[in-house]
Amino acid sequence: MDTAPANTHVRPRRGHVLVTGGNRGLGLATATLLVDDGWSVLLGCRDERRGAAAAEALRRRGGRAAHVPLEVTSPASIAAAVDLVADRTGGRLAGLVNNAGVFLDERDADLESVTAEAVHELLAVNAVGPLLVTRAMVPLLRAAAGAAVVNVTADDADPATADGEATGYRMSKAALNIMTVNLAVALREQDVVVNAVDPGWIPTDMGGPEAPDDTAAAARLVAWAVTAAREHGTTGQVLSVRQPPDGLRADPVTVGAPPTVVPPHGQPQ
Repeated sequence: MDTAPANTHVRPRRGHVLVTGGNRGLGLATATLLVDDGWSVLLGCRDERRGAAAAEALRRRGGRAAHVPLEVTSPASIAAAVDLVADRTGGRLAGLVNNAGVFLDERDADLESVTAEAVHELLAVNAVGPLLVTRAMVPLLRAAAGAAVVNVTADDADPATADGEATGYRMSKAALNIMTVNLAVALREQDVVVNAVDPGWIPTDMGGPEAPDDTAAAARLVAWAVTAAREHGTTGQVLSVRQPPDGLRADPVTVGAPPTVVPPHGQPQ
């Protein structure tokens, strides 16, 4: 396990942020940037052992991190997570990254193979889950007196990319995008900005090793949407890693490689 901190500078103490699906891939890369920048990060993960291992790896590099059990499709799990997050943060959550998501290859490959169950699962995890988690966390976000919600989307939601494949997945991310715009309006008076980030096609478990885009660049954009979007007046936007906002270049987040997390059973994730 890589336990060395990314740098030796003294971190400022910033607020608390919850990252769903934060134990690997883009979620862990984003969490690493945020803890290196002084944020206290809560990793919302279904698998308690993997979530705890990822949080421990972040703490070993000098960050403030903890695991929060969270299944985004379960109202009971969400309610329990709200209580735990409130306890850990003093009732104030400055950031929420809805990063947990699924892509179902065989059951959503094309029109002939798509199933109703697959579409329901994709919508439940990729769109309904972020909506329910955000709604549940609103009191904590409001109490922070300035907060940011970031929804991790995909360019598959763009009609210009339609190729006849992955219809359910495209539907789920398109729903997430319009949800982003609508929640930005709904939460504007509560001083909460809401944006979506298209990370590109990145080499995570979901994207596969052949993906050509850069996970670190995607994590920088997600972290920017947490840390700086509000100051730049950015809300209700779908931000793309291929066309990053000017503010990202003006306000870079310190970059450090995420730790290698080895779950308790000894096998890499």
